[in-house]
Amino acid sequence: MEQIYQINPELDIPIYRQLVDAIRAAVKKGILVSGQQLPTVQEVSADLSIAVGTIKRAYDELQREGLVEKIQGRGTFVSYRPADKKSRKDQAMEAIDAMLDRLEEMGFSAGEISIYLNLKLRERAEGEQSVKVALLECNPENLSQMTEQLRSLGNVELYSHLMESVEEYPYKIGEDMEMVVTTATHAQEVESLLPIPKRVIRVGLRLTPSCLAEIVKLRKNQTAGILCYSPRFGHLLQSTCRTYAEDVKVAEPEVFAPDMDIAAYLKGKDAVLVPKEYEKYCTVHVAQALRSFRGKCIECAYEMDEGSVLYLQEKIKRILESKTL
Repeated sequence: MEQIYQINPELDIPIYRQLVDAIRAAVKKGILVSGQQLPTVQEVSADLSIAVGTIKRAYDELQREGLVEKIQGRGTFVSYRPADKKSRKDQAMEAIDAMLDRLEEMGFSAGEISIYLNLKLRERAEGEQSVKVALLECNPENLSQMTEQLRSLGNVELYSHLMESVEEYPYKIGEDMEMVVTTATHAQEVESLLPIPKRVIRVGLRLTPSCLAEIVKLRKNQTAGILCYSPRFGHLLQSTCRTYAEDVKVAEPEVFAPDMDIAAYLKGKDAVLVPKEYEKYCTVHVAQALRSFRGKCIECAYEMDEGSVLYLQEKIKRILESKTL
């Protein structure tokens, strides 16, 4: 921990920012890898003799940047990225290389490029506006997918929370939130809990088309299992299967467990439905078994429907425009 969580109280840089920078650097260098669990807030606080609130602020900032993900009941993890997809870092490096090649062809020196880049970054930082958005959902699987969708819209300062944590501590959602996004299922409850009910926006969820297509392809009398992190997500999938694969034998949802006998569970099954990026919800042993499963392993996710996304985009645009008036 000491090699990664290095801080210097004498620097004129806030402690939480030093922690954010140190962890971000460790992720970029591969010292902290995708899916790796970070020490708890209490552990870091005890080891470095830093206030718990400072550590929590650093972790919250890393979560907003998409570098880490908090999973209820398990801890904080480096955000998972599928191994077969080019990482955001790789994409960024390729784009930067292309830009640098172009500037060098135009005759600019490394020093000039550095000056102009810093100038442009400062200009953007000064003119950049964002909308504070709280996202509330009842299960981690849907919350993760919705968070990814909202971040992709841009100009959003996002705070994601599970419903149970908001029910217990409603003050987590401050009055400075400009939008509170949740599903129709929870909208009425959210409006009753928060001091800003008029800012609550209801969105619709749908199973991703690719996942639904795989479920529809299941044949009559085949047997399918459902593995999940939260029972609510598992029952959503079970309900979907009853609608679109009514002739398929669907087992009761099973929650990932550290000591589960995955080989016994998969035996006799033709398919198994799991959350998208299931590796971050289960043990390495279970993940390996699912990757080598001879049947069909269907990664499932519920996403905000197109109408909801378009409405959110328009809402964000209007709020940003009002800030420039």
